Amino acid sequence: MKRLKLLKFIVLLSFLLILVACPKKDYKHVFRFSNNSNVDVYIYLGVVNRDLGGTLYPDTAIAEVRCGVLFKKGESRYYSYNYEYNNGYTNVLSLFIFNADTFDTYSWDEIKNDYKILRRYDLSLQDIEMSNYMISYPPAEAMKDIKMWPPYEE
Repeated sequence: MKRLKLLKFIVLLSFLLILVACPKKDYKHVFRFSNNSNVDVYIYLGVVNRDLGGTLYPDTAIAEVRCGVLFKKGESRYYSYNYEYNNGYTNVLSLFIFNADTFDTYSWDEIKNDYKILRRYDLSLQDIEMSNYMISYPPAEAMKDIKMWPPYEE
């Protein structure tokens, strides 16, 4: 009887250790995006729409399917996304920012082929944390060390 209890205990302990040791692969993150420009913009987070032809960093190509979230000039609100970390990809997320007029006027093929973006931020989770979960366009001085294209200008 003691042996059966010991065996059950060992099996339960092993199961609990496996649960604790395995990292969770799906993450949910939130940051506040502020459009501090004088134009409306669309933002698109590459990894979020991978099912729609989105890309995973270091691939910084624009998604195959038109997608984006509109932020009116002066608008600031929280943006949440789910992120699945697997297959050895880095934890860098490419955030694309498009002028709303460009987004609404040009074909998606023209936008993709000519890379018609205002800016792209390549955000690590540490970048988001260091910016106090505040991402803005145009970039604030506090964001100058974040990898972006075109590069930050003082």
